[in-house]
Amino acid sequence: MNYELRTKKAFTLIELLVAVGILAIVLSFASIIFRVSIDAHRTAIANVEIMQKLRAITNQLNTDFKGLRKDGEIFVTWAASPVSASYEDNDLDGFERFDRIMFFADGDFYSYRVNPMVRGNVARVTYILARRNGIVAQRQARADRMLVRTQHILTADPALAAFLDPNNVSDQQLYQWNNYYEYEKMTLDEWKMTPWTQKADMLSVICDVKVDQSNINEQARGADVDPANPNSIHMLLCEGVGEFKIQGWNDAQQRWIPEVDPDGDGTLLDTDFIPDQDVMGLHSEEIPGVLYPYPPNGGVLINNIDYPRDQVDEAHFDVIPGLGRALKFTFTLFDSKGIIKEGRTFSHIVYLGN
Repeated sequence: MNYELRTKKAFTLIELLVAVGILAIVLSFASIIFRVSIDAHRTAIANVEIMQKLRAITNQLNTDFKGLRKDGEIFVTWAASPVSASYEDNDLDGFERFDRIMFFADGDFYSYRVNPMVRGNVARVTYILARRNGIVAQRQARADRMLVRTQHILTADPALAAFLDPNNVSDQQLYQWNNYYEYEKMTLDEWKMTPWTQKADMLSVICDVKVDQSNINEQARGADVDPANPNSIHMLLCEGVGEFKIQGWNDAQQRWIPEVDPDGDGTLLDTDFIPDQDVMGLHSEEIPGVLYPYPPNGGVLINNIDYPRDQVDEAHFDVIPGLGRALKFTFTLFDSKGIIKEGRTFSHIVYLGN
């Protein structure tokens, strides 16, 4: 019997190794492309979220300042704290800002809660970075900070109770008034004529800063938001606001005021804030600001600027340092997933001219 030797062609070991290597390279590139695509998609979603936050803030600012009452009071204070080493310094001055502003505005205002439902044409509005369960914004992680907008509608509705008794007001009552109530049982003129001792306490609570000789407990000051508490959530304008900076255009110096380091030389010799020589930094208790108008109680406190107190009035509004023809708001926004680690910083200008 004859046996025919048959040979079958097959891949050699070298060919198999080359094929496996090529396949590994292709899969590696495919995984990289897939990962880049996923990251790009996540970044795009994060940017969309940030832009939605930006529109919400700027639209609200535009609406409120469109109705600004220059015959009412404006109280703006500027607070700066050293930037943590783990954070990016957006304006390279070594500090981040926690500014706040209170003013009166015309508009169609209504309360967020329906019990009681309050509507009115004039309101006291405040923008400030909130405390979170009593913890001040400076001690919160940047991405956890919240920008709040409080509004108290001025009303004479006889069905509404007058909450504050000028002759007997406790710190706890002021805390509840600022955080839970959405109306004031008074007119704008009555607010302006409030005795200074009482008003200093009210301004301290509203803007979370010690005003004059006010002895209000620090824990009663500021807007305090607990995201899980429905009684405070009505104040929340936007989460993930890492910094909130307010500046007014000054024609005399042709720049925005205030700045921590106006000439950018890395020193505080020309700072608009109040320097503290003991620590070679900024004063932590003496906070610069503007209270408009004078009389009865207005004035400007900005380092190296000596502005006449009797010119803090509507006739000189355009030249008041810290106010002027326009306000510039600068804020850093973060997405909720933490995709954009350092957030994105924006500036928005609101014109205050007639």
